[in-house]
Amino acid sequence: MRKFMLSALFALFAVSVAFAQSGEDALKNASKSYKSYQTGNDVVELQAAVDAIQVAMNDTQVQSDVDAYLTAGDIYSAAIQRYVQDRTMAGAEPIEPIVAKAASRAAQAYMKAYNMAEKGRDKKAALKGLEALQGNISNEGIFAIQDKNYQDSYEAFNTSVTVHDFLTTNDGDSAFAEDETKLNDERYYAALSAVLNEQYNEAEPLFIRLYESGYEDAGLYDGLYKVYSGKGDMEKAGQYLTEGREKFPEETTLLFTEINYYLAQGKLDELTGKLQEAIKAEPENISLYATLGQVYDQLYQSNREENPEKATEYFEKAKKNYEAGLEKQPDNASLIYSLGALYFNRAAKMTEKLVELGNDLSKEGQAKYEAMEKEINAEFAQAFPYFKKAEQTDPNNLNTLIALKEIFARQDDYDASNEMKERIERVQAGEKIESSYFNN
Repeated sequence: MRKFMLSALFALFAVSVAFAQSGEDALKNASKSYKSYQTGNDVVELQAAVDAIQVAMNDTQVQSDVDAYLTAGDIYSAAIQRYVQDRTMAGAEPIEPIVAKAASRAAQAYMKAYNMAEKGRDKKAALKGLEALQGNISNEGIFAIQDKNYQDSYEAFNTSVTVHDFLTTNDGDSAFAEDETKLNDERYYAALSAVLNEQYNEAEPLFIRLYESGYEDAGLYDGLYKVYSGKGDMEKAGQYLTEGREKFPEETTLLFTEINYYLAQGKLDELTGKLQEAIKAEPENISLYATLGQVYDQLYQSNREENPEKATEYFEKAKKNYEAGLEKQPDNASLIYSLGALYFNRAAKMTEKLVELGNDLSKEGQAKYEAMEKEINAEFAQAFPYFKKAEQTDPNNLNTLIALKEIFARQDDYDASNEMKERIERVQAGEKIESSYFNN
């Protein structure tokens, strides 16, 4: 605690001093601390240089000084270099950078210095700084993606592309001059970061540039799909997805994107074949069996009235896929519940006809009523063991509790039905039920 308080007081003192400085004084202090860091490699000096240069660059008078921008570029370059070294040494242990987006800040400072410079040596210094910085701009983007900081990763990779263009235009030596593939990778990661951050307008031109250059990667088509689906243009999204699937038929990422596309479009008949293809590619992926079962379940429901024979076929296929998933993962609560719901919903639909038969008071009508009621009870009875097991697996699932409440009521077990009602209310109130009803 004492160490924390000391560092906090030091930080407060440093900030107070910084605000007391003029921009010119802050620039001098930044240069002095940076030189000390170069000599002794003391990170405290580097932090002081970063803090001072940020104060200095807020001064309008300093902003007209080419040397200030060159100094800022050098300090931020040192900051990103130190961060890359420290992060590499730290391994999986998270560490904070001396300053956020140091590489991007350095690049902007060098480019500003070059554009302002009148002397050749200043222009040369700016280009030299950019050339040395390029690798660490990419590193900054990589670290940001790893940290799921997609705004910073987009800025880093986009800056990397900008710096390449700047160096090329101004006769500098870009690290990507002879490596178009690497440059396109930078564009791709910039676009990917933008998509992950839902910046579709920023991602679109980058992906289109890659597409027009013949960039061969399945991720390009997945990215274009996400851009246009994110912008609400499903027709264009579907066109790029179809093209990608034709070019990369074995790429499972695009296959799963296509599955999501068909789900969003409600194209159930086409979807079954895609899901079967996905199961062949990933037979241990339980969610695929669940999704395919749900699709067949929906097809069963939509065909129930007009095509009962086809509906029965879909019912059996739904059941088969749920059971196939349970063979892989016997305690999967979602699959167990889905099997119970399959029977439960069929029984619930049959009760609508039961109401109609109840209006027929003839002997024949009553006989049909009793036969239908017996059939419905049999369906609920088939659903019951699945809901029982689902509740034992997850006693807080509201849908399971609601189904059990209904089934118990139909079995005239009102104590159990009331218990389910009480549990439903507890879960809805935010309480966590610790043990299954059936384990009591």
